Amino acid sequence: MIYEDLFDYKKQEEMRSFFLNMLAPLGKKKDFKKGDLIKIYEEERFVGIVINGKVKGSLYSSKGTEKLLYILRAGEIFGESNYFVSGGSHSIIKAMEPSTISFIPKNILDSYLDKNPKAYSFFIHSITRKYRISISQMSDAIFSSSKTKVANTLYRLTVQDSKKEANEYIIKTHLTHQTLANLIGCSRITVTKVLKELRQLNILDIRDKKIVVKNLDALKSMCQS
Repeated sequence: MIYEDLFDYKKQEEMRSFFLNMLAPLGKKKDFKKGDLIKIYEEERFVGIVINGKVKGSLYSSKGTEKLLYILRAGEIFGESNYFVSGGSHSIIKAMEPSTISFIPKNILDSYLDKNPKAYSFFIHSITRKYRISISQMSDAIFSSSKTKVANTLYRLTVQDSKKEANEYIIKTHLTHQTLANLIGCSRITVTKVLKELRQLNILDIRDKKIVVKNLDALKSMCQS
């Protein structure tokens, strides 16, 4: 997949800026500690905006196995699908680190959208972005080897959420081997093995608990293998 086209950097930043600066001040802020569950009830129609910190959306099996769907950072939202079509959500939202969320209730959001219909485009962007993440994960699960799954996920995260320094890309989110395994849908042992191989090939490194992509072209070529 050509992630640069699917996850346009400028559009992502415009979306985050809108939710942070225009909508978040209209809601009620609440702080969460790392590991806190952010409950979403079917009867509550609202949109949650991450003001700071990071949260994750996951699915869990009856045995407690986690499949991580997405990670949200400042300026990104959850609850938008339930706001528009109701029906609740099957995903579980948890804080990955100390986080602050602004909750925008339905009546306030209804009024805002009535007066500012162009704002719908940012919600469409958010929903489409999550859909594309899900499709890329599904494609990996069906068609890719374990090594390609890891490479694909790291490449997507680099395009979505990284900081460029010189010729290197630092993925902003702190990702443990287990978090990556939950995101990819494979074992932690597999992730550790592939990361070790990528470090030996000088494609990436780990510094201050952050993944640093040293050779983006080489990582991209692994996605196509």
